[in-house]
Amino acid sequence: MKDGKPCKQVENDVIPKQEGKAEGAESLKGEDMSLQVFENAMKNCKGKTFEIGKMIESFHACVTNDQEVLLEHYLEAWRELIKFMDSMGTVFTFISHETITKINILQNYLNGEDGRSYRTIRSMIEYEMENGVVNFKELPANKVPSGCRTLLRIHRALKWLEVFLYNVGTNPRQEETSEMCAEAYHKTLAHHHSWFIRQVAEVAFLALPPLQEMYKVVCVKDHVEAKVVLLTTVDAIVKVYNLTQELYTENKMLDLP
Repeated sequence: MKDGKPCKQVENDVIPKQEGKAEGAESLKGEDMSLQVFENAMKNCKGKTFEIGKMIESFHACVTNDQEVLLEHYLEAWRELIKFMDSMGTVFTFISHETITKINILQNYLNGEDGRSYRTIRSMIEYEMENGVVNFKELPANKVPSGCRTLLRIHRALKWLEVFLYNVGTNPRQEETSEMCAEAYHKTLAHHHSWFIRQVAEVAFLALPPLQEMYKVVCVKDHVEAKVVLLTTVDAIVKVYNLTQELYTENKMLDLP
């Protein structure tokens, strides 16, 4: 990871690659144990308001065989992420409320008369660029933001949550969740926010529940199980994030006002 760098300067693959797996029977045993842990967590989450399995499935469903990102599934994945944020208490309210507004804007584009042009993120970018919908200089007053600008905002927030989940999944030292979340925020989203919003965020993070409570939210009992479940989740998010980041980079849209 590149600490404190703007999104446009952060490499797509910001999550460090895992070391090669051990070969032979030991590797197979480890994979079997990980699969069992994952299946148990999915089973234990069934019927809860937030089911991490549904969130993972939604992110997987975003990506087609042609490596396109389906906007409808992207929004559904975000709805599951919002359930996760809500399950952590009111700490993420300042993000979740704003995200819901943006999801509704994008859903309205999908449901509109030009909805076919918003099937994938790529087709949305192409349509809005060809029709002069995207404004690269300023956001006109009293006008609904473009789909490209709207999605960029939640795309940035997705990186923050990705890094937060990665921090929790790879940190066995039992650090405070507030510290891990703040670290992720400073590396990803903070530089897109005003001084006031950054102060609100810093205070909000202090209200995050302890690590054991977060384990309960994702239906695991300790760090060993959390690592399996959360890194599986991160893998699904990273794929979607990187494909989206590449499209915005290609079209020079990472700094839309």
